[in-house]
Amino acid sequence: MGKSETSSTPGAGLGVYPRTIEAIPPVAASSERRFFKKALSALRIFAINFLIFAVLAELASVIYINVTKWPGSKPSYHVGYNDFSADINAAFGAWHRPNGHFVHKSGCYSVEYDTNSYGARDVERSVHSSAPRVIALGDSMIEGVGQPVDKRLTNILERDTGREYLNFASSSFGPLQYDLMYKTMASKFDHDLVLVGVVPDNDFHDMDFAYRKEHGRSGEYRPFYADDLSVFYSGHFDPNAGEGFWDHVEAFLRAYLASYHVGLFVNSRLYWWKLSPYSGYHDYNSVDIARLEKSLDDIKATADEHGAKVAVVLIPHAIDFQRVHKTGTNPLGPLVEKWGAEHGVAVKDLLPEMDAASGGDFLAYSLCDGHWSERGSTTVAQILEPWIQQIYANKPVQNPDVKAPAKSEGKSTTKN
Repeated sequence: MGKSETSSTPGAGLGVYPRTIEAIPPVAASSERRFFKKALSALRIFAINFLIFAVLAELASVIYINVTKWPGSKPSYHVGYNDFSADINAAFGAWHRPNGHFVHKSGCYSVEYDTNSYGARDVERSVHSSAPRVIALGDSMIEGVGQPVDKRLTNILERDTGREYLNFASSSFGPLQYDLMYKTMASKFDHDLVLVGVVPDNDFHDMDFAYRKEHGRSGEYRPFYADDLSVFYSGHFDPNAGEGFWDHVEAFLRAYLASYHVGLFVNSRLYWWKLSPYSGYHDYNSVDIARLEKSLDDIKATADEHGAKVAVVLIPHAIDFQRVHKTGTNPLGPLVEKWGAEHGVAVKDLLPEMDAASGGDFLAYSLCDGHWSERGSTTVAQILEPWIQQIYANKPVQNPDVKAPAKSEGKSTTKN
């Protein structure tokens, strides 16, 4: 018998195999997974609660702004805000987009604005004309914020007098921008009179870089006067301003969310709450006057080059009426009238005649946001029409005697 052979692999014939060793997850990895699961759950709960809160806040805002005498803006449900106005002009900053359209809703009006091919909120005008024409410069008061075109001042004047009133005013403008607008754009249109609406309530602050910087508005592309009355610009010019991603997000929020407008209103209230009551007719300083005179001097110089006359209108706000009633004084009106007499510029201070015509109810001149109501525009037109006729007739312009305002108190409207 032969010798038996043994296997070289021990135990192979007995069906014994090497033990499989299972990988056991480390304690740290398991803890990390549990942490992420908890964080994700917490985030999901937070998102759900935030969504519920946002929906409730929006519903509450919609109800509130529609059942109360809401003085702020409202959703238009039409995306187009940044298509209407942006810092798009290299000379004076903010301006309307050409052929623009904007639906403006607030607690007391709903108005649609349209611009012509050069960005003015006006009908299309020819550059050349042999007929008497007036260039109107100013801010939102002259632009006619809150009023349909047929109810605003320049349209009433055009209808009543038969003269064209080319409206080159815009919200957020100040006297320096009136000057630059006139010099670079409006003066190209044939005209024989320039009507400048000055709003002391905010025009002095609109030319004050330090004031706007203090209140968080120095990043805008905007012209200002330096200490030597030379012109400098804040911010940086962007010809595509208003077309960025966040601009479109803001336009959407403004168009559709009532809660967004409530937030804007609260922020505005907090802004004005921090300030002392201000009347441009009383609380100006020598620097304010120097800047105003510089802008009007430059407008006069440009008008002289075009053979046109200049007429300046001082436009009061509710707080200006209140302060005059309280103090019995009006220091700004005579000061600007004196400047006008020295420079051959007709000046009309609306405050005395508007106050005399108000019957003590000067608040009726304003909408809920401080801009002129239909009564305000109509009253101002009635005051200005004979005055402008005197200017065209080359007659000496005299301010009529009006009775001193009786002292009274009234609640101020918000500022433009």
